[in-house]
Amino acid sequence: MGLSFLSPMLLGGAALVAVPIILHLIMRRKPVPHEFPALRFLRERATATRRRLRLSHILLLLVRVAALALLATALARPVLRGAGWLGDREGPVAAVFVFDTAPRMLLREANRTRLDQAKAMAGVLFGKLPASSKVAVLDTSGGAAAFSPTEAAAAVRIEKLAAATPAVPLAAAIADGMRLLEGAGLDRRELYVFTDCSRGAWDGAPPLNLADSHPGTAVLFVDVAAAAPQNFAIEGIDLSSDQLPAGTPLAITASTGRSGPEATRAVAVEVLAPDGHYARRGVKPLEWKPGIAGQVDFEVAGLEPGLRQGRVIIDGSDDLEADDVRWFTVEVGAPARVIVAAPPPAARSGLFMMQAIAPAALRKAGKARFDATLVDVATLDSISWDAARGIVLVDPPPLPPRTWEMLEQWTAAGRGLVIWLGPRAGDPARFNSAASARVLGGTIVRAWRSPDGGNFLAPAALDHPILAAFRRVGDEVPWQDFPVTRHWEFAAPVAGADAEAGAATVVAAYRNGLPAVLEHRLGQGTVVVVTTPVSQAATDPDAWNTLATGFEPWPFVMLANEMLLHAIDTADDRNVISGTPAVLHLDRRDVAAAFVRSPGGDDFPAAVDQKRGTITVTATRMPGNYAVRAGGQDDGFAKGFSANLPAAATDYARLPPEPLATVLGAGHRLARTEAELVRDVNLERIGAELFGWLILLAAVAMAADWIVANRFYAPREAADGTPRPAAVFAETAAAAPAAAAGLPPILPPVPAPPPVPPPAPPVPLSGAGT
Repeated sequence: MGLSFLSPMLLGGAALVAVPIILHLIMRRKPVPHEFPALRFLRERATATRRRLRLSHILLLLVRVAALALLATALARPVLRGAGWLGDREGPVAAVFVFDTAPRMLLREANRTRLDQAKAMAGVLFGKLPASSKVAVLDTSGGAAAFSPTEAAAAVRIEKLAAATPAVPLAAAIADGMRLLEGAGLDRRELYVFTDCSRGAWDGAPPLNLADSHPGTAVLFVDVAAAAPQNFAIEGIDLSSDQLPAGTPLAITASTGRSGPEATRAVAVEVLAPDGHYARRGVKPLEWKPGIAGQVDFEVAGLEPGLRQGRVIIDGSDDLEADDVRWFTVEVGAPARVIVAAPPPAARSGLFMMQAIAPAALRKAGKARFDATLVDVATLDSISWDAARGIVLVDPPPLPPRTWEMLEQWTAAGRGLVIWLGPRAGDPARFNSAASARVLGGTIVRAWRSPDGGNFLAPAALDHPILAAFRRVGDEVPWQDFPVTRHWEFAAPVAGADAEAGAATVVAAYRNGLPAVLEHRLGQGTVVVVTTPVSQAATDPDAWNTLATGFEPWPFVMLANEMLLHAIDTADDRNVISGTPAVLHLDRRDVAAAFVRSPGGDDFPAAVDQKRGTITVTATRMPGNYAVRAGGQDDGFAKGFSANLPAAATDYARLPPEPLATVLGAGHRLARTEAELVRDVNLERIGAELFGWLILLAAVAMAADWIVANRFYAPREAADGTPRPAAVFAETAAAAPAAAAGLPPILPPVPAPPPVPPPAPPVPLSGAGT
């Protein structure tokens, strides 16, 4: 701790302590004569009285000296500084201001956003910076960490801060600020973090513990959270597919959330028209209840072939507009051509797969999602695959190495291959080969049996794109109603030649923990492997499962479609998270460059990888719909994608106190108002003023002086020798210590009794003669 004075010249007033000393030396009390019957008691009493008076004089002297010293010190205004900040408030400091600029900081309260509140609080701090200080401004946009050339330049940098998709977490920006302070070259280091203390900023973040890791740096967290936010939010959307055949409606499910009182607000779906405006295709009113998740479903029919972009939006405005809209991109076209290869008789072994991906009724109506052709697997290598985008192998037997090599080359070019392994694989030694391992991403080991019927598909999570469609039904998928009695045990390749193409990853497992669905990236294409077949009739006693033959097998139909869509849809990233790259694939290699139009209307070039035939767009931090074009109207191409904010970017819900304290670290300081901000800065940089406490102590000392003086300076006797009441009280009080010491009490003088008149002369008796 350090101590200094705001007015050190006034400490000269402490010289006034000499006044009571001089007064005590000059104004000595004169002894009062008393007469006692016995001189011995008078001398003993005089000795005791002198000792008492000497101590009383010293006590009174000390009280008066302390009163004057405290008064002089208080007028000098002493301050007590904390140990974390160095003393001289006029000395320059190295200060770093770290701002959270995520879109949730645009939340309004009292017509001011959280970012505006942070800027105002920073302005208060700027007014208290000593001259010649070094200031740096960092934010979550990921800019360079450097000190500004002047304080004015730093202030302008703060005023220009804008909310955007975070490029770095807030904790990473704080770490950059700490590294910058360590190299600042100044002993005085200060870090200010402006945050809304939300789950989006701190949930899951590791503890900072800045007091332990950087003990020489003073850290202050400035809380700019809204006290009572009110907001309508679209938390996310799910599409039935982002690639639709012509005539197929697009199903959209939007999840919603509400902060504030219950209200009614409509949600609409709009599709971008050729003129650049959004045409409304559906509106639904929704009852918004606080703290309860809502859901609204749309079905958009009649989408014309080509790339189609749109949005789901909340009617009206509220306190946070960043979560009022979600964007989407779909591609509508002719059904993708698919080859289904099944063992003979193909019409029977491939029936379930054909009915799942291209039902006869939908094919006749021209609404089938896939244009599927059923062939015998033995003739697969004798037909053309050029027009096909996907191949499905249903229960394939051991294939020649040449066929596996053809499948490898064809898939690596950007197509999709789905393989349902079954009993016709036969002996694993015959089925496995180096070529098949490169395509499958592994080998089959043995057939696993579960005759009791207690085994079935049991996906642990629905995060993979193949399983994402099942999120709309959640836990209602009755996988247990479709037992799997047999399946192949699958093993990833070990190091060696068989592992050159990489290993397959598990998408979903059975209840027994063994892989059920696997994915293998092969070049630009995708291979999906299922370790049980769908080629056996329900009457077959040796059927391996009832996925396609059970009662109402809609889970199999969904799974078959989603696997094939995922396998063949390797062309484009149509819907991405803001800040992540979007990769678009081209069917041609003669395009040198392309141009991207952002949602804000800006155009910028994007390089084309002609070897891979891809365009990678990395500037996707702005949410909205992006358009990518190259070439002319006739010989060019047009593509696009949508970018949506991550959930954390708009999650402004406050993190509970205990988790927040754990993340910010022990001993952290949090200021919520400008008064608290000024107080904390004064406590650490200037110190705590002791004026009030010293004035109080001086007043106590003066009161003690009055009490002690009245007790030890009792009034003298009156001129006529009669003791005054105060003198009697003082002498009685003074007798108390003497009685305690075993001495006879000193009593007031007793007045003399009135004189007795002389006796009268005797009266002579009557009748006596002379």
